[in-house]
Amino acid sequence: MVAMIHPSLLAQHLEFSLWASLQVLEAARSLPEDALQLDRGNSFGGILSTLAHIFQADRLWLKRFQNPGQAAGTLAQPGESFHLDLLAEQWPGVLRDFATWTKEQSPEALAEPLHWINLKGEAKSEKRYKILLHIVNHGTYHRGQVVTMLKQAGVAVPSTDLVYYPGM
Repeated sequence: MVAMIHPSLLAQHLEFSLWASLQVLEAARSLPEDALQLDRGNSFGGILSTLAHIFQADRLWLKRFQNPGQAAGTLAQPGESFHLDLLAEQWPGVLRDFATWTKEQSPEALAEPLHWINLKGEAKSEKRYKILLHIVNHGTYHRGQVVTMLKQAGVAVPSTDLVYYPGM
């Protein structure tokens, strides 16, 4: 039996992920640059580096969807550095492109495998809907880490729970 998930539901989850990421980015703006850069011993160091990781992973997955079967490069582009304004400018396009692409698919197409080359050069394959759910889940996981770091830094962070997302 093939699982069928309606494309509009998956697209809404991608839009939720963008909304939640922008909420956290906005909360982070209250901190000075040195506090954003501070290594807090988290998965990817500190607040800015963790936000950049989520963005880079989202962007990498979009490239994999756009160029199936090809190596999509690396997480970071040569000479690339991140700051909140850059993330706020570029992130929406990535997740909106994903949401738009997803809405244009049939449930059957989303159940088909995507073939990609991972960062270790290994060929991989998985159902598209499962990867899209992974992208949202990955963002939620790391945003939770960022929210914890922001709270530890004394920043009030709005709830980014799915039940509070106005788009559903």
